[in-house]
Amino acid sequence: MIRSERFPDLGDEVLFPRITDGKLAWLAKRGERRTFQPGEVLYEHAVRDAPFYVIDSGRVEFIDRKPGKDVHIAEADSRTFIGDIAMFTGEPTISACVAVEPTEVIVFDRYGLREMVARWPEFGEHVFATLLARRRWHEAAGNGVMRLIAARGSRRAFEVRDLLQRNLLPVRWYDVDTDAESAALLDWLDIPRSETPVLVHATEVLRNPSPAQVARSLGLRADVDGERFDLVVLGAGPAGLAAAVYGGSEGLRTLAAEAWAPGGQAGTSMRIENYLGFPSGISGTELTRNATLQARRFDAVLSSFHRAVELADGPEGLVRVDLDDGQYVLGRSVVMATGARWRELQAEGVDRFRGAGVYHAAMASDAERCRDEDVIVVGGGNSAGQAAVHLAKRARCVRMVVRGKALKSTMSQYLVDRIERSGNIEVRTETEVSAVHGSATVESVSLVDRRDGSVDQVATTAVFVMIGADPCTEAATGMLAVDAAGYLLCGPGAASCDDHLCWPLADREPHLLETIRPGVFAAGDVRAGASKRVAGAVGDGSMVVRFAHEVLGG
Repeated sequence: MIRSERFPDLGDEVLFPRITDGKLAWLAKRGERRTFQPGEVLYEHAVRDAPFYVIDSGRVEFIDRKPGKDVHIAEADSRTFIGDIAMFTGEPTISACVAVEPTEVIVFDRYGLREMVARWPEFGEHVFATLLARRRWHEAAGNGVMRLIAARGSRRAFEVRDLLQRNLLPVRWYDVDTDAESAALLDWLDIPRSETPVLVHATEVLRNPSPAQVARSLGLRADVDGERFDLVVLGAGPAGLAAAVYGGSEGLRTLAAEAWAPGGQAGTSMRIENYLGFPSGISGTELTRNATLQARRFDAVLSSFHRAVELADGPEGLVRVDLDDGQYVLGRSVVMATGARWRELQAEGVDRFRGAGVYHAAMASDAERCRDEDVIVVGGGNSAGQAAVHLAKRARCVRMVVRGKALKSTMSQYLVDRIERSGNIEVRTETEVSAVHGSATVESVSLVDRRDGSVDQVATTAVFVMIGADPCTEAATGMLAVDAAGYLLCGPGAASCDDHLCWPLADREPHLLETIRPGVFAAGDVRAGASKRVAGAVGDGSMVVRFAHEVLGG
């Protein structure tokens, strides 16, 4: 057993709040008492749905299990509760917990924890704050963090990292080309570089894993085959998460199935500064984490890496939703909140580098990976502006490539002001990327001036593309009507359809966000006429639950 160099202080009132006699008695009446002897395991590392423990007496230690060694990272004693936010979300634990002396605890399973939080919300807020603070502390210390060892230009490694980060799972990339520690890790694991990428999670080592293998290993997909729900939400961006929160809070049995990871495009934003209630802004990651916690607090079922492939009429007037792993669910009502996907950059040579130098999101770790390098951001909307500002914190130069004549016509003014104040962001208006060059990795791009046709070859190591989006409506093909651009028609648009896909009821008009299929709604960027703003998507998600209630109430 190795003791970590960084060790949290048991006297830290934020990480280890003490429980009063009164609170302990209240908890003891509602939880299950259990006793563990020295060496007994309360929960293992990397297991899902670990219980929530309150220590009445005794002491436990937390162990970050790694291939070939255990690292002692923390301990806890009496009159506090243990674990981190995984105890509430059900995601894999970031350490094991073992008793080091006779220990008496009060146990709540995940559903018992949710019930306890619902009955005593003030204490629940205190619990949430502590669990989140512990996760932040351990991530900063590198405890329980998955290790991804790969070459910088590995497309598969990028996909795995994107899946993990956007599902709020801690991961650290070790670049075999520039990071000396990566060679030491491979030697320790006895794995040749040729077998990278390698993902290390606790004692499990995955060689050259696909996103599907990682999702399966981590249990990201919920087991819901054949189940019935009052509300099935397809997509877990801001609109879908809002629908899941409000549906769950209104007592509807709710499932939110997301094709990749919660948060949608907004989840990749480094700082959203014009969202109501957050005067200093909020990152897409924070917004997503808070929203998923809220949804789970109200017992909504969230399932990631779980794409809907087809909607069809089910039994008893229900809608059948077929999922990409062969499962299906039945919904009394359905919300299409599948959003839109970024358009692909059309340029010579770009296909070689998609996901390996050409990206459609700038994640938190990308700024550090681009330290002291020149990068390109293609696009003139808010997402492109947020990416440029974020990358500029570490990059030597960020060049924004914009087709239009000025940013102010497509971007919020606060972002325009920030870009103009930055000393290392260069904006190239009326310009397009015509080619991407490089051998193993991106080395340069060709920029074409649309005014005179001149071409400038510019050195860069990464290209971040955010150039508009197309709606994700494949699952509704043949069932729901769309406009000329492919966005779902709802409300008055659905009522005006007069071909074979049309509104079937004579006794009422469709609700504002209802499609041509009664009980199937559209929310967020996938619907025609959407505002393409986070606040608008959240508004759609909350409003659609009211309409669903009216339909379900008959």
